Amino acid sequence: MRYLSSKDVAEILGINISTLKRWTDSGVLECSKTAGGHRKFTMQHIRNFYKNKGASGRNSNLGLENIQHKKVYDLINKKDFSGLARILADASLESDELSVNTVINGAYMKGINVELICDEIVEPASMIVENALRQGYLSHVETFISRKMMTRVVEGLNQNKPNGSFNGKTALCVNFEDNLPDLGVVMSEVVLRHNGYNVLNTGSHADLGNLQTVIEKKRVDLVLFFLCDMQCCMATVKDNLEKTEIKTKEITELAREQGVKVLFGGTGLQFLPSVINSTDATFIKYSDLKQIIV
Repeated sequence: MRYLSSKDVAEILGINISTLKRWTDSGVLECSKTAGGHRKFTMQHIRNFYKNKGASGRNSNLGLENIQHKKVYDLINKKDFSGLARILADASLESDELSVNTVINGAYMKGINVELICDEIVEPASMIVENALRQGYLSHVETFISRKMMTRVVEGLNQNKPNGSFNGKTALCVNFEDNLPDLGVVMSEVVLRHNGYNVLNTGSHADLGNLQTVIEKKRVDLVLFFLCDMQCCMATVKDNLEKTEIKTKEITELAREQGVKVLFGGTGLQFLPSVINSTDATFIKYSDLKQIIV
């Protein structure tokens, strides 16, 4: 789990260390403490503070000195999601991980719902990159690097297990071995975790092994597939499509036998028409996924 120091949080909130200490001692700002008494914070602590206190009149730019990052927080405050998506796309292509972090984690700490971050910021940024690839402005390698960076930062939102109030249920997110990078399934995991699910993620190139044993041993309640139709996704390439369909059917049938609910997300489902009727629900937007699982 990634922790923020007292210095980091003081800069983010635009306060001094003594004020930070007073706020944590009084419960205004949550934190964890080490055995030695050192305070440590997560993004969720900051998110809760902004949600409960409305930033308390403090620094709306979260203490950032970089002009570009101040622009990011101005867009976050205005909820200018299209502007944030453009910055995210550019930053990921420039391998500017700090700016990618600022967009995604800044929106999260400001209390923007994770499904909105996925639907209105990350997914549109991915499509900006994808459209540039389709028009010949980018190479497949550049596109892959961009999506992989976004994936890594979005995955950081899965800090707690789960992030929301645990609902007693476990979900298994299945990623196809040719579906790289796995941004869609990671965003699905984020939404599931923030709505109370404990989530198991098979990851890329995962050997699923005896899935029946996993479902029984982990008491899985829901299996989620995600398949996009972007050019960097090899699972929908003609040579791999049949394998993808066969694997989906096998896992779906097994889930059915175990009484497990099956969801399928992503526009890649259009390539698997025979699978649609065997699922309990499908989704394109992550806000739709939230409606299905709550």
